[in-house]
Amino acid sequence: MARDDYISMTHTSKHFGSVKAVDDVTFDIGEGEFFSLLGASGCGKTTLLRMLAGFEQPTLGNIFIDGQPQAGVPPHHRPVNMVFQNYAIFPHLNVNRNIAYGMRKSGLSKAEIDRRVDEMLNLIKLPGYGARAAHQPAGRRRRGRPPAVRWPASARRPGARPDQAAQGVAARRAARRS
Repeated sequence: MARDDYISMTHTSKHFGSVKAVDDVTFDIGEGEFFSLLGASGCGKTTLLRMLAGFEQPTLGNIFIDGQPQAGVPPHHRPVNMVFQNYAIFPHLNVNRNIAYGMRKSGLSKAEIDRRVDEMLNLIKLPGYGARAAHQPAGRRRRGRPPAVRWPASARRPGARPDQAAQGVAARRAARRS
């Protein structure tokens, strides 16, 4: 672990019986660094984050946050926030307030929270969406999928262009209404 590393995992593994959910992972994240975990479904991303947050204990290896070993440190005593993909969105708060929730709990100033919220909205390509209700961002943006993925199979045919498929769906809907 280097001096400027804020989060370090060294040779960290998590086994569930004979299944190795996370196998010998080592990485360092510097303070303020933007870090992404990418991988296929079931490759251990969530398990790794759950270990970092303290919801799971590693089978092997070490986790350090700000130079402090986290073995035995419960989730509510770790300087970590974990936001689940869907379930942690507060429906009564707008997008800005959902993003700012953890920062408000940390005691940051309103000016700093506003700056960081704007920075995050720009980073995820949603500037101007902050005042919307949590359920209002465009569906494809909230789900992160292009609309073609959600078109019914009956609207797709080999060689069809997306605009043709959309026209076909619109025509079928209009026919049902009349």
